Amino acid sequence: VGSIGIGGNNPIRLQSMTTTDTMDTNATVAQSIRMIESGCELVRITAPSKRESENLRNIKDELVKRGYNIPLVADIHFTPTAAEIAA
Repeated sequence: VGSIGIGGNNPIRLQSMTTTDTMDTNATVAQSIRMIESGCELVRITAPSKRESENLRNIKDELVKRGYNIPLVADIHFTPTAAEIAA
């Protein structure tokens, strides 16, 4: 996932999931940064609809702008179009 190896001989990876409203970019970025600084290597963000999936780009862009280039995992529930947007 990104530059993080998973499975096989790779180490166990630490991940967590945000609890913020995905449409609240600033809150999601702030919580993601707290998680990263606490050791998370992957950050999961819920994206149950197309709107949230589209906002993942804003979240990722802001994290990169602040110097955090970590893989984000879109937590999508039964919405193929949201998955396509997130990808």
